[in-house]
Amino acid sequence: MFLNTISQEALKDWIAKSEIQSGKLFRAITRFGKIKGDLHAAEINRTYKRLAYLSKADSKVISEISGHSMRVGAAQDLMESGASLPIIMNRGRWSKTDTVMRYIEFFKDE
Repeated sequence: MFLNTISQEALKDWIAKSEIQSGKLFRAITRFGKIKGDLHAAEINRTYKRLAYLSKADSKVISEISGHSMRVGAAQDLMESGASLPIIMNRGRWSKTDTVMRYIEFFKDE
């Protein structure tokens, strides 16, 4: 099964189980399983931290994770795959090269 087919099936399952009829597709879920209307940045951060915790990541790593980490990681992955700076900027919707360069330079120094 191709990755996009797996993703499509997972999305169909989510829509069916969540009983979403309209509005936003991705939503917050309370610890009691109730689906809310909005997914806020803080909830995304908590989700990433929880996933890192469940994967037994180091506590220092977990404390530094945020939703923004995904943008940084995406820029680094694109650079590593050979993408040009304009492509990286376009994908991350960055308008300033200095922002992207900070992420890429950090990666190069590791």
